[in-house]
Amino acid sequence: MTTTDLNSIRPTPILLDCDPGHDDAIALVMAHRSKAIDLLGVTVTCGNAEPEKTVSNTLRILEFIGAEDVPVAAGCVRPLARPLVLGTADGPSGLEGSPYLPQATKKVEPMHAVDFIAKTLREQEEPLRIVATGPLCNLGLFVLKYPELLSKIKDITWMGGVFWRKSEYITPTEFNAFCDPEALKIVLDSGVPITMVGLDVTMKVLVEEAQYREFEKIDTELGRVVLDWLKFYEKLHRNSMGVGGALHDPLALALIIDPTLVKTRPAHIGVDLTGTYTFGATVADYWNERGLPPNAQVCEEVDSDRFFDLLYSLLRD
Repeated sequence: MTTTDLNSIRPTPILLDCDPGHDDAIALVMAHRSKAIDLLGVTVTCGNAEPEKTVSNTLRILEFIGAEDVPVAAGCVRPLARPLVLGTADGPSGLEGSPYLPQATKKVEPMHAVDFIAKTLREQEEPLRIVATGPLCNLGLFVLKYPELLSKIKDITWMGGVFWRKSEYITPTEFNAFCDPEALKIVLDSGVPITMVGLDVTMKVLVEEAQYREFEKIDTELGRVVLDWLKFYEKLHRNSMGVGGALHDPLALALIIDPTLVKTRPAHIGVDLTGTYTFGATVADYWNERGLPPNAQVCEEVDSDRFFDLLYSLLRD
């Protein structure tokens, strides 16, 4: 699928639930700049940083990229059933390396993120797609509070989970799953179609020397900001994972623009809520050994080169 083909498609309306986060920030940029997406709103949760920081980061990013008209709603301040454990990949503020981003004048919506999701779904004639790039606190609470609206969600594309790749947190657990596994289980059990974009594919979209050379050619203010984000993100990511920055959240967002970037496999996904060594782990039953129907499509392969071509084009246009 070419960029021309993508630009001719009717924009897909989405909600983005996130916890910025350098890679969430790039996903926000992509969602705003892609002609294939109509970003109806952003809901924010805790995760990469405390909620007041992730909300502030979201407002600053959107204002910087000229998306002041996109509504933002603040959500859960902690996981549903346990204390908040913060991510470590993005620094204390959740968006280190961005001192030049001005403090936002934009304000959040006067309602909780869960109620904002419900309001937005009610306003849509057709079921809506949701992209989630952080812990699923908001969506788990939404399922509990508004079960009558689940049919208004077409699907959820979630960046999370891991099945065999080394994790950035505690192998065999991925951070978004570990942060709020109860919320993850609630969402997986909700019956809403889910695509899991986990570390098995996101660790194949790495920003290494060849990618840096291409980013450096994008001589625009936005291109330079994204490059600065990546350079800071790289330091923390390489220290913990031994490789360049993986664009976890941008890949999840990219699947709304071009779902052919990945190949998926259906499975029933369970979440370990009690394990000493596997707490928060996502466990895939590909062979129907539990006798339970698939509740997710698991991404297993990705065309990394086409993903980066898409990202470069969105930053250049």
